Amino acid sequence: MSESDPGAGFEQPYPPLPYAYFSVGILMLAYVFAFVDRMALSLVVDPIRTDLGLNDTQVSALAGLAFVVCYVLFSFPFGRWVDRNARPPALTLGIGVWSLAMVGCGLATNFWQLFVGRMLVGVGEAAVNPVAYSSIPDSFPPQRRSFAMAIFATGSTIGGGLGVYLGSLLLEWAARTQPVLPLVGQLAPWQVLFIGLGLPGLLVALLVHLALRDPPRRVAGAAPASSRDVAAYFGENRRLFTLIFLGFAGFAISNYAFTVWGPTYFMRVHQLSIADVGILMGGGFVIFGSSGALVGGMWADRVQKAGHREAPIRVALYIAWIQLPFFLGAYLVPDATLAVILFCCGMFTASMIGGLQGAMVQVLTPNRMRGQAGAIYLTVVNVLGLGLAPIATAAMTDYVFGGPAEIGKSLAATSAIALSLASLLIILGMKQARRRAEAVLDA
Repeated sequence: MSESDPGAGFEQPYPPLPYAYFSVGILMLAYVFAFVDRMALSLVVDPIRTDLGLNDTQVSALAGLAFVVCYVLFSFPFGRWVDRNARPPALTLGIGVWSLAMVGCGLATNFWQLFVGRMLVGVGEAAVNPVAYSSIPDSFPPQRRSFAMAIFATGSTIGGGLGVYLGSLLLEWAARTQPVLPLVGQLAPWQVLFIGLGLPGLLVALLVHLALRDPPRRVAGAAPASSRDVAAYFGENRRLFTLIFLGFAGFAISNYAFTVWGPTYFMRVHQLSIADVGILMGGGFVIFGSSGALVGGMWADRVQKAGHREAPIRVALYIAWIQLPFFLGAYLVPDATLAVILFCCGMFTASMIGGLQGAMVQVLTPNRMRGQAGAIYLTVVNVLGLGLAPIATAAMTDYVFGGPAEIGKSLAATSAIALSLASLLIILGMKQARRRAEAVLDA
């Protein structure tokens, strides 16, 4: 019986712990490269506008619509794949697709070529989370899973920080040397950025292909879940998943608000330079974001060991309460130094949720449908987070608080509303989440 057979592995031990952590390290590395590539466009908005003659609407479409739509749509076929077949090939394919798409973005000469390239980046990156959400529970016992998921989640914070830092170095080098590519000619710095960040991903795809093994699935002879099975399961537990998924989406709304508008806030209100903001956001993501994710994972594992099967959800509630005062202070205090300190504390506490998202999906859903369940969760989070947070914050700035200088009040309001709703929804769903987590069969 093959190790990817859904009926295999229930009686087998977990993979050796050193290899289990090695495998989650590979998944984390893939996530790092996903976020490095995801950050690229935000560094070169104005050069692309100038070179390709684009307007703000077209740039917004490249940054959001082109990526998010394909990312959401293709998370479902990848989720179905990882529930039914070996998981490393899905990740290898995804990394290869988005890495080559990044190179294609660097060779684009008009809006539609770049739009298609961004779509394909979204297609490839849609593979990462379903693979991780499905395979990590098969590699770690329940009392270690939140920390393992937190290690994986640090890929987003490390990748976000490295994307800003490495991207700025690559742009500076390209502006200085003006490289020429055979058959293509001289490249603009923004083109070098896409190509330079995309090509190393092919080495990561090769590493996944050669080194990542598919752990035995920890189910007792159950067939892989069909789309109908998943729909029936979510239908039977619709109140639970509505409350918990929307509650966790509140974290995404608050986090995307500070990710998109935080740099603008510090430049407009506290007159920080672009370089200073780059250090704040890049260093903040790598240092405070990564350490926060790991602390959140360890915290949830301790609560799990204490007998709370719904530990990721319970800890998430506490995280909502802890982070809100930091962000309110960061957005409303007049002193720049104090605002930066509070903002870094907010980033630390907000990042604690990173590994708990996947752990939450795992404790509420059976093994055989975790890939597809993760796709549903990611759809909710990305549609509400990316779709609502930036627009809602901007609308409050323009139409409620009186203009660009009041962006801090808009950010404070977004965080207060999103995190308060997150707390309320999680509280309403906690009792049912506990029962469902205890009912889910686990190894």
